[in-house]
Amino acid sequence: MKYFIELTLIEDSKYSLYEVWSKLYMQVHLAFVEQQNPDETVNFGVSFPDYRFQEEGDKSFGYLGDKLRVFASTEQELEQLNLHKWLNRLADYVHIKSIKPVPEKIDSYLQVNRYRSVTNLERLTRRFMQRESKRLGRQLSFEEAQALQNQRFAEKQEVSLQEAEKHYLSPKVKAFPFIKLKSESTQKEFSLQIEQQAVSEKKEGSFSTYGFSSHATVPHW
Repeated sequence: MKYFIELTLIEDSKYSLYEVWSKLYMQVHLAFVEQQNPDETVNFGVSFPDYRFQEEGDKSFGYLGDKLRVFASTEQELEQLNLHKWLNRLADYVHIKSIKPVPEKIDSYLQVNRYRSVTNLERLTRRFMQRESKRLGRQLSFEEAQALQNQRFAEKQEVSLQEAEKHYLSPKVKAFPFIKLKSESTQKEFSLQIEQQAVSEKKEGSFSTYGFSSHATVPHW
């Protein structure tokens, strides 16, 4: 990711910051959809520069901020995305800066992903068991699949296996910052929960039509 556009949200008496986020992000999502690849991924990643999330005991605090950065590998890709067209109706509520190159010396990266709260891990284990059995060419037992899930969770979250097993029995639902959106197909509202975390290494890859990825990173400064 070598180029970016920074957007700043402006709230007033008519729309709160939360409402501006909803209107803005729906348009950004639609702009991404128009540029999606055959596999329904996009070459654009996003980050929230002022994002904050803290947990203290059973309490958590999340803040999305008022800025959004949209990244691409080339200046031409951002020009083709044409955010000015998609955000024309929000000109009074969103300030769009010109395309700029990412600073040369970057030593920090972010992974921005959609968080989905899961309370029924047994159902996920059965699905996981089917996929892994097919991949390995042998039938895994439920207990084997569960052990694999706990092991991977422990490695990803950098916690002990005992803590992973405890989480499996009583999963903790996190209250990450979110944006309210409406489904294009069902017209029902849903919360797009956003998990943004710092990572030490740069990783290439594609992104969802929300600009998120569980693997690829975007630069941070």
